[in-house]
Amino acid sequence: MKKLFPLLVLLAILMAVIGVSAQDEAENPYLDSVTRRQGEMYDTTPFMTEAPYRIALAAQGPTNSWAALFDEHARAYVEELGPEVVEELLYADANGSADIQVPQVEDLLAQDPDALILVPMGRAALSAPVERAMAQGVPVILCASGVETDNFVTEVGTNLYGGGQRLAQFVVDQLGGEGNVLQMNGIPGVDTAEIMAQGATAVWAENPGINILDVQYGNWSQAEAKILMEQWIAQYGEDIDGIWSGGAQMSQGIIEAYLDAGLPIPPIGGGEYGQGFMRLVAENDVQFQAWQYPNAMVRLCIDMAIATLQGEEVPRFVDFRDEMERTQDFTNEDMDEFYNPNWSDDVFGPIFLSDERMIELGYMTAPEATEAAS
Repeated sequence: MKKLFPLLVLLAILMAVIGVSAQDEAENPYLDSVTRRQGEMYDTTPFMTEAPYRIALAAQGPTNSWAALFDEHARAYVEELGPEVVEELLYADANGSADIQVPQVEDLLAQDPDALILVPMGRAALSAPVERAMAQGVPVILCASGVETDNFVTEVGTNLYGGGQRLAQFVVDQLGGEGNVLQMNGIPGVDTAEIMAQGATAVWAENPGINILDVQYGNWSQAEAKILMEQWIAQYGEDIDGIWSGGAQMSQGIIEAYLDAGLPIPPIGGGEYGQGFMRLVAENDVQFQAWQYPNAMVRLCIDMAIATLQGEEVPRFVDFRDEMERTQDFTNEDMDEFYNPNWSDDVFGPIFLSDERMIELGYMTAPEATEAAS
């Protein structure tokens, strides 16, 4: 009995850890909301109005190439639809800040748009502006991130919690369940960063052999991520066994820091359909798993705004993984399907812009030039 007692205590501790993790996941407000809304439809007849429409877009702003291409996809799609459908796209650049975005939304609403597409820069901060828009009769379509209120028409995105879990599980599997891990999140307060991080934390809790050395924000910036990784390398050096990263820009900066340090690059759970990231992992044989968060999802957001204004029933949650090709997770084995040597390092696919526009924007080299160079 005495020999069994320590075993029973250990078992109880393990069950408690698993139980807490399961409870956290079950009671996660974000997961509860996404799961419920996946089965709901919204009656948009109160918002029905005749085209052409004036649609407001409160965006992150071109703080990085992902966001810049998001804006370009929005403008190009509105042009493609034509002025008989969308006569004006009202645009606000939040420069990645909730403090800037809140008054911007108020300014957009003062212009009496037919609909508001919002990329929330803060889950809590943007809840009240969303409530005010709906009260004003302006339907809100959340794009790429969420808010705390449930009073909006629909959200276009994917299960962020699940994405964070999958990337963390990749790291766990690569390390055989044991090792020292660093975690680099995106922009503080933004759903895409915080909810993904929650998913990763749930996986760490289920794997006691994983030791989290540090958690910091890289702000989805290649430059900031590189500086942070340099600091981590100086502090932890070869004790770093794996890295969880919430974005390909940061993963690219992480790899660059390792190359400068001349150290082997550990497995990275975190990347996207980003050309610079894929080029570096291919050149340096980095083991990785990438998720997808395409900037082109704004096309779906615009579709949902138009469907709302046409009085169609719309789903309350639209997962781009179900609607857009080449938005699944991928690893080293799938590189040939995603890498485009004609695109610059700044490009995040999939891309729905013409080659001519990509060349004009400086994101693409003409295929003839590439062939001539080779």
